[in-house]
Amino acid sequence: MRFRRRPGVGPSRATTAALAAVAAATLVAACSSGGSSSSSSGATSTSSAKAAGETTIGVDLTYNNTAFWSAYINYESQYASQLHIKMIGPLLAGNDANTQNTQIETLVNEGAKAIVVNPETATSLGPAISYAAQHGVQLISVDTIVGVGHVYMVVRASNLEYGLDACALISSKVKSGYVLDLEGDLTSSNGADRTNAFNDCMAKNAPAVHILKDPTNWTEGTAVTDAQNAVNAYGSQLKAIYSQWSSPDTGIVPLLKSKGLTGKVLVVSDDGVPFEMCDISNGTLSASQSQPANLYAYWALKYAVDAATGVRLSAGQPGGGAPSLAMVSFGGDSNLGDPIVPPFVTKGQQTLNVTPVDGLSSTVTTTAVTDSSLWGNVYGNAHGGICSSS
Repeated sequence: MRFRRRPGVGPSRATTAALAAVAAATLVAACSSGGSSSSSSGATSTSSAKAAGETTIGVDLTYNNTAFWSAYINYESQYASQLHIKMIGPLLAGNDANTQNTQIETLVNEGAKAIVVNPETATSLGPAISYAAQHGVQLISVDTIVGVGHVYMVVRASNLEYGLDACALISSKVKSGYVLDLEGDLTSSNGADRTNAFNDCMAKNAPAVHILKDPTNWTEGTAVTDAQNAVNAYGSQLKAIYSQWSSPDTGIVPLLKSKGLTGKVLVVSDDGVPFEMCDISNGTLSASQSQPANLYAYWALKYAVDAATGVRLSAGQPGGGAPSLAMVSFGGDSNLGDPIVPPFVTKGQQTLNVTPVDGLSSTVTTTAVTDSSLWGNVYGNAHGGICSSS
């Protein structure tokens, strides 16, 4: 099934870099305190929150088992302290929508005044939204658009742009042969948007290329096995691999090296984690969409405090991660969003031109991996260097 949404108003890449630099500067002093641990059951006590002048905010995430989400949780812990938040959680749903809905009910019952949630899918939160609304609690969705009811804010980049950016780089260099698209979960808005935009853009800009469409449901082992099969089946005719998230890189990069294909097969992935910054610098990864874990964490918590304290926001007002807030739609529902446009990172800055799709820009300007404001560089350098986990 193909899902469509129109992208919201996004910031320029220069604006995003400036915002990232501000957030990164705040992080440097905090990183030495280490990361937070997460739990799939239970909740942090909030009995002292009122006395301490803190706002009690619940957090429920789908994952913590990727480099991106581990970094997100670390940032979230640090920003919670700065924003005078008493966090309950983060609870982990373990990729299970029913568990997530139940956990959000628990967070409401534990006294959360607002809840930050990374939904399992765009349409899986209906029961949780209804239950929270009955108790005067609003949700802030991070990284995933919501198409089943009202949330206070969606903090998410345009995943359509992710797919277009990957296409812009690959189609500029590949005009024939095969390209492997390691798709995420196509029932999620993120996986669907990245896949739709990539396929549409490649069809317009490199129509002679055969796209190998492999759904992985965000499973790393499936993605690496699919890459192995494609390498064995197509050999030198495999010209590029688009991995819609970063975890498979740790298997794909060594695979290509073992086959003598490093530098011969383009590899583009998403997340912008430290090891991707290392691999781009070393030339073993062609590009990565730097999904800003720092901005996601900060603005999700900031909007949670706004929701808890009755702040009213509307489209057109100044955003945090974007110049202005905008309505974003999915499945017939519209919610207010702060649509962040993340940097697309390559070894050196490039300007790429494509025939646009899905209302996106025809020009993609990449960010050099040496940019010190990129969250992957800041986080990596504060935790032993960008290549420490490569």
